[in-house]
Amino acid sequence: MSGRYGKERVKRGLLHFALGKVVSAVAGLLAMVLVVRGLSVPEFANYSVLIALVEVFAAISGLGLVHVVLRYVPELYATHRPTALRSVILATLGLRTGVLLALLLLAYALSQPLAHLIKVDTALPAFKLFLLVVAFRSSSNFLLQILESTLHQGFSQTAFSLAAIGRCLGMLWLLHDGGVSLIDVIALEAICEAFACGVLLVGIGTVLWPVGGEQNLQHDDRNWWSSQRGTVAKFAVTAYLQHLATLPFGGNTNRLVGGVMFGDRVMASFGFAQSICEYFKRYLPTQLLLGLIRPIVVARYSVSRNFSSAATLCDQALHINLVFLFGAVAVLLVAGDELLSLISAGKYGAESVWLLIAMLVLLGLETQRLIIEVLTQSVKHYELMIPSNLFLSASVLLGIAFYPVMGAVAFPIANGLALLCANYWLIGRLANLGYDYSHAWRGTGILCMMFLASVSAGFVSKWLGASWGVVSLITGAIYSGLFARYILHDSILFARELVGKTS
Repeated sequence: MSGRYGKERVKRGLLHFALGKVVSAVAGLLAMVLVVRGLSVPEFANYSVLIALVEVFAAISGLGLVHVVLRYVPELYATHRPTALRSVILATLGLRTGVLLALLLLAYALSQPLAHLIKVDTALPAFKLFLLVVAFRSSSNFLLQILESTLHQGFSQTAFSLAAIGRCLGMLWLLHDGGVSLIDVIALEAICEAFACGVLLVGIGTVLWPVGGEQNLQHDDRNWWSSQRGTVAKFAVTAYLQHLATLPFGGNTNRLVGGVMFGDRVMASFGFAQSICEYFKRYLPTQLLLGLIRPIVVARYSVSRNFSSAATLCDQALHINLVFLFGAVAVLLVAGDELLSLISAGKYGAESVWLLIAMLVLLGLETQRLIIEVLTQSVKHYELMIPSNLFLSASVLLGIAFYPVMGAVAFPIANGLALLCANYWLIGRLANLGYDYSHAWRGTGILCMMFLASVSAGFVSKWLGASWGVVSLITGAIYSGLFARYILHDSILFARELVGKTS
């Protein structure tokens, strides 16, 4: 294995990752809370719908190029093919940027009918300005994938930490200066995202043209791109189709559908719960570590062809995510009303609790889906994703059908049921191709026992008259103690596995 994915670089990446994520997590959470508190219910409802545009435009303009980066950049970087690496990165970056800009210009020209379509007619200037956020945030996310694929965590974490701090300080200034409008929030986000994009571009330059040049070049470096371009293009098309197939699935589509179907109050409550869930998603260990796990898994599999080792590493990452999700749901069950009311300054509370719990359960299944996708990507069988993604996308119809009976919670429940079926269909198809992946159910069983014990203690303390804050602390303390007793050792072994198998 190349030293570029060896122990020392992984350790350095983990250090940059940890420092950056602590900063961005704290600043990002505070910025989110300030936005929730600063915007009125109708404005936050519009904001919740507009956020979905980032993923929609990113998916349509993606052309499968993100997946090309995630699959081929680690391999080319690990095997010292700088010319081929530059060709892949510059080609994908140039093509994607051109398509994204063309789509955004078209959206600006058609802004009035598009705003009417998603029911944000009253916020047409905000819709137009938000296209800038889409441009910079979507570009930053693409650049991030390149840097994380080469384990350049320093630049990526610096960029996103500074952007999060900028949003936080900007919101504090806006709130101190007077009332906060939706236009103010969007303008602030556009400025911060543009700055992050600039920092990331500097990082890309260090990857493409490293100081001191390259050593240990492969003999086919200059010919790799011309010989493999067709294979890469075929992989990109397959990846693009599977991504488009899943576009109608999940939180962003639910936001857009909600903007049409829900009233302002329900949409704001749904958007509030979705924003908290997306914060969880962004800072869960597997999501955080994916920038390290994915390139390590791809690079190691490219060299060793050991699928079992890759599958074990991915499942361990899933288990760590489940630890945090079980704990969060436990606290929400015993004290969620009061906690969410505190965060939102009394705007949203009980109506958002069950929405958030359903979304967190869905997030556990999405994490499993994510690690299955990493494995499928590693073995270059993205075609398996297309039929399962089409099935997932159809779940939005189930959510629409049951909305009159169940309310907004019908959408995450419908998504979760579809994910459960689609995940195990994919696992079966991989097994048929000789790639066996199985979940370690013993660990999940232990988590269920920890969950039941901590929730029971929380409800007992609540019945005895303890305040909601004390109830939350008791629930969290018991869950944390059981984690230290039964799970912590396995988590340490996972960290050693991530770092220590390469030299």
